[in-house]
Amino acid sequence: MLEQYAETAYRGKQETKFRNEIATDERDSMYCRYQSKQALFPRGSVFGHCYNNDQKSEYKYNLSGKSEEYRSILCRKKHGVELALSSNATNYIDVLVFSWVILHITLLFLIVSFPFVSFVLGDYKNAFDYVLYIFIAWAISKLFNVFVWPVFRHKIKLAVVFNRLTGGVSVPDYSSRKLDTLPFKEFNAHYKVSHNPKSGFPYRGFTLLHFTRSARYEVTYNNDISCGFIHWELLQNFMDITQPLADIPQFEYYREFDKTTAEFDKANGRPKYFWYRVDKSFLKEMSKADDELRKEFNDEEQLDNLLMGKPIKKLTPPDIFKFPWKYADNIKAECDIKFGKTLWQKFTSFLMVDL
Repeated sequence: MLEQYAETAYRGKQETKFRNEIATDERDSMYCRYQSKQALFPRGSVFGHCYNNDQKSEYKYNLSGKSEEYRSILCRKKHGVELALSSNATNYIDVLVFSWVILHITLLFLIVSFPFVSFVLGDYKNAFDYVLYIFIAWAISKLFNVFVWPVFRHKIKLAVVFNRLTGGVSVPDYSSRKLDTLPFKEFNAHYKVSHNPKSGFPYRGFTLLHFTRSARYEVTYNNDISCGFIHWELLQNFMDITQPLADIPQFEYYREFDKTTAEFDKANGRPKYFWYRVDKSFLKEMSKADDELRKEFNDEEQLDNLLMGKPIKKLTPPDIFKFPWKYADNIKAECDIKFGKTLWQKFTSFLMVDL
């Protein structure tokens, strides 16, 4: 049965018979057994591009040096084509770290909001004491982050690593002490939905799950399924060495280290380090083009198609996603590239915890 499932699921076909019967005893996680029965995202492109809302942040992270810092911590090679991505919590270490981050952010929010609330309520007497206690808790968290966390940070694996050159996906084990590496072609993207307990709105995305084991990578966005499709295409593009990398800020660093992409850039006259040199206002043009393309994509209809195993409507993106440099006006010279955080970015980074 496993061989039959592999032959169907790997090609993106909705063979319910095999999907619903597969690996019920082989997996050690009941959650993964449940996820393995969910609808499959089709392989291949739907939107035809990988540009999503995250690229605005990736553009800033590149220039501030945050992306380089993440790569140095999460990736295993100094120079290579490894993409490290944070997943939804998949083990108890993930849960602890995530809870710590949320607690730290909550303390920051209270430090700012408490004086205002106390002023409105007229409780001036106790306001200072409350803020002082909250500040001490924040300071303890920050000191732990600066002096204790780095001591054992390198021993903990917090990200799933996708290796374009080897075709492997390295997933942290239950203890987050080591990575289990498995071929990308043995993973399937199964529909995943979770609900915001406050608003009740669903978060839709997918669980990238190995077809027999519980190794997985999970991501959810808002209630639009289109975000999940684009991220799935991003992963497929990154792992497909027969095609050049998508021209997005997130992949700029990798282009010169990937042979297929470097040859494509040279043949088409692409400016080197384009996303380090183009003005940030160009991202608005990319987002506008993405918005226009999404108008052709009926999200609810395509979600129904996904759940029913019907074909998903494929879109034809404009050339701005394949050759963005041809549509950009303000491209700086290489010598004018500046990396580093602004004073505001340094200040906000200091306030937060650094993972």
